[in-house]
Amino acid sequence: MKNKKHSGSFYTPNRLANVVVEYCFANISGKDELLILEPSVGDGSFVNSISNSSQLLNFKKINITAVEQDLDELDKVRNLNLNSKIKLKTLHSDYLDFHFSDKKKYSLFIGNPPYVKKSLLNEEQKSLCKKIHLDKNLSDRSINNIWTSFVISGISKVKVDGLIALILPLELLQVKFTEEIRTLLKESFERLEIFTFNELQFQECKGQDTVLIIGYKKHIDKGVFYTNIASLDDFENNKFEFTKNTALESSNKKWTHHLIRPEEYDFLENLKNKLESVSHYVSNSAGIVTAANNFFIINNETVEKYSLQKYVKPILQKGLFIDKGITFSADDFKNLIYQNKPCFLLDFNDVDHKDITQNLLEYLELGIKKDLHNGFKAKQRTSWYKVPNIGNAPEAFFFKRAHEYPKIVKNDANVRVTDSAYKIHMKTGYDLNNFIFSFYNSLTLTFAELEGRYYGGGVLELTPNEFRTLPVPYTICNYFENFENYFSKINSINEVLEQNNYTILNKVLGLNNSEINEIESIRKKLINKRQKKN
Repeated sequence: MKNKKHSGSFYTPNRLANVVVEYCFANISGKDELLILEPSVGDGSFVNSISNSSQLLNFKKINITAVEQDLDELDKVRNLNLNSKIKLKTLHSDYLDFHFSDKKKYSLFIGNPPYVKKSLLNEEQKSLCKKIHLDKNLSDRSINNIWTSFVISGISKVKVDGLIALILPLELLQVKFTEEIRTLLKESFERLEIFTFNELQFQECKGQDTVLIIGYKKHIDKGVFYTNIASLDDFENNKFEFTKNTALESSNKKWTHHLIRPEEYDFLENLKNKLESVSHYVSNSAGIVTAANNFFIINNETVEKYSLQKYVKPILQKGLFIDKGITFSADDFKNLIYQNKPCFLLDFNDVDHKDITQNLLEYLELGIKKDLHNGFKAKQRTSWYKVPNIGNAPEAFFFKRAHEYPKIVKNDANVRVTDSAYKIHMKTGYDLNNFIFSFYNSLTLTFAELEGRYYGGGVLELTPNEFRTLPVPYTICNYFENFENYFSKINSINEVLEQNNYTILNKVLGLNNSEINEIESIRKKLINKRQKKN
């Protein structure tokens, strides 16, 4: 069985390939002879769709160049029963090598590039990726995954009137490292079409949502256009409409802002510009990275078994250990101990080698048997078992991943936290209770949806910088204990927003109920998109 993590081989479903091919053939110029390049042909779904297209009669001849480094898959493509109008040339090669050896220009560059993280590439592949990026004056910081090099290569392979059509991970629209790629796409094509999907297109790759990008080198109707496809039925029957957002074309905003209408974007941006962001009120930093939580964060039973009491510090390992509410109390921590949850961090930073007891030695031996001392982060330490940057307990936590809504939790238990959260400390002149109260409103949570990235499973994630940019309508809360008590009993964040929105947004921004309802409607639309709810 092939290792898909290393090969990135998540093949395009036949129906999706069919729809993309039909759409491209309906919009491509030059009907006499088509030169098509498929850079990672896989099992041949796009080649097969081209051969079976209902529009073959519109073309005199179609030449397809198909590149694939997996010989077994390439043999499948070679054995396809293709229409006689098609001439297929197959090449057994790593596409990164092919990019530099092939000087042709193509009518259509089409495919689903492999998804392979940089850490899994060999040194030659990393070098070729870097050269592809640098040839377009891009920094090598944008090489987090091999697919970006396929996109950049495709841009250079398309004729002056040609077309590119690629199925890419949604992170193209969402993350900082693809900002250069987005800019390059805008500069390279007169018209860009961005298709997002309500349905997951790759069921076997549940953690990754996808987007279809179609770029036209020449087009009468220029600009960046976006549409959301509710189902492939709608795509097949052309039941979708494009929206153009000129405000985003000249900005560095993430393309996830295309998920809302231009007038909604303008409305939200105008409000954001009236507010200070999170970074004005708090400083935040990453939680503790142990590199092996199962070893360095232990339950009370293990503490007692190896007599490790003097080496432990209380810690909150993950947000799932907080049931509800916006406060983690001393009683909550005691409850974790009672449930025998891992909630004690091993801190050996003050331990000299001569001080290691027999019990401690036995425990460290468990880590050595698991080969923890040879881990990447462990090797960077002076002693593999000394977790760095433990620091003091923060005032609050912001959990970087969320499902229903992003969470800020007050740290009344005075515990440390892992890198599942960001540590929060208030800046001078601002109060933590007021900040937490002010955070929970529809405007701030809407921008969390826009600024963060999400996965196919519906999980929202915000990086430290994305968290810092969220607008906060900071206000005074004179009844925080009541709010705290109420929050601990809710069944949904909607209950909190119904109570908070007018109090906060009317007081700070002067918004009326109609405007507040519009913000909440946008928030729910974005959440439905993230969670794949129609």
